[in-house]
Amino acid sequence: MKGFTLAELLGVIAILGVIALITVPAINRSLDSGRDDLYETQIEQLKKGAEDYYTKHLDEMPDMEGVIACKTLEDLQNEGYLPLDIKNPKTDKPFSALTKVCVEKKGEAEYLYSVEEE
Repeated sequence: MKGFTLAELLGVIAILGVIALITVPAINRSLDSGRDDLYETQIEQLKKGAEDYYTKHLDEMPDMEGVIACKTLEDLQNEGYLPLDIKNPKTDKPFSALTKVCVEKKGEAEYLYSVEEE
């Protein structure tokens, strides 16, 4: 009867263990990086929703440098500028309805959009 010896089996298990030790951290880093990239994409989507809102509501835009105007995520969703199911990939839960998307006038025709999570 032919088969593998105990030493051969232990050698294969040790090699598989070393391969797992090398690959698992790399996979985790890759997943974390992907999650961070998706988070940044979601934040950009929130800012884009606010830009679209303020493009249609110019009277609500800040008119002086340093002035900030904010809308909640709930307001932007109710107005149809953002999807209702937008999630935070870091927590895998929806962003809070109280999350604020703000616009600040920086210059003559320069505006800075930011997101303040609740």
